[in-house]
Amino acid sequence: MNSHKNARLTSSRSPIASGSLGERNDVHCVSIEHKLGIKASPTAVLQYGDHGGAVGYLVGQENRGLEYMFIMMNSARYAVGMQGIAIAERAYQHAVAYAKERVQSRPVDGSLNASAPIIHHPDVKRMLMTMRAYTEGCRAMASVAAAAYDATHHHPDADTRKQNQAFYEYLVPLVKGYSTEMSLEVASLGVQVHGGMGFIEETGAAHLRDAKILTIYEGTTAIQANDLVGRKTARDGGQVAKGIAAQIEKTEAELAKRESAEAQAVAK
Repeated sequence: MNSHKNARLTSSRSPIASGSLGERNDVHCVSIEHKLGIKASPTAVLQYGDHGGAVGYLVGQENRGLEYMFIMMNSARYAVGMQGIAIAERAYQHAVAYAKERVQSRPVDGSLNASAPIIHHPDVKRMLMTMRAYTEGCRAMASVAAAAYDATHHHPDADTRKQNQAFYEYLVPLVKGYSTEMSLEVASLGVQVHGGMGFIEETGAAHLRDAKILTIYEGTTAIQANDLVGRKTARDGGQVAKGIAAQIEKTEAELAKRESAEAQAVAK
């Protein structure tokens, strides 16, 4: 986005508040960007201040912009993480449907003696189960974060609200960073399941292209890592991180006491 030195800020009330349109602000769309993917969500280049100076209106209180920004960014980062999970889920569903219909060769493990849908082939099973595990794991993490967010705003106890807020804020860079990187891997596996057809536009398996932007939106993956380590972990001497580790150990201990094979496997 281009800017101009003639842009200025005013705390005056916007004419929109009075119900009138007012004069046109000095901002113009000069081009539409030609993006690699997500073309149904166009972005533009805006030019400010070429004809007298654009006017910006103060939103909220002065000197609290950074505080407001991080509230907005935490919400946006969580939402982008959920977008990664959604794309991964869609890629998985698409790949499963294709694997059930595409008949090719006998499975190399000898499980069938005739040509079979590729979902019976061990390597395809591996890819599909990897896609499913990644997607469900990230969805679980995002659900835990969402529950903490709800408790932050609605729990009757103030200390519990504070604890949940710290927990939610700690999870946001994980939801955003890991879920979006995960979506790239899952989308790539989805193309692989389709074989050569996955590289054909009409097949509809090209989720990989649209997923790429998610590791960049609202802060790149490296920025999420810096946020997790530099702000969310270091700011309290790692207390939230230690609390999460203790909760994991507690859960593992509870699972170890159960007799089911599934619980024992998780505990190990």
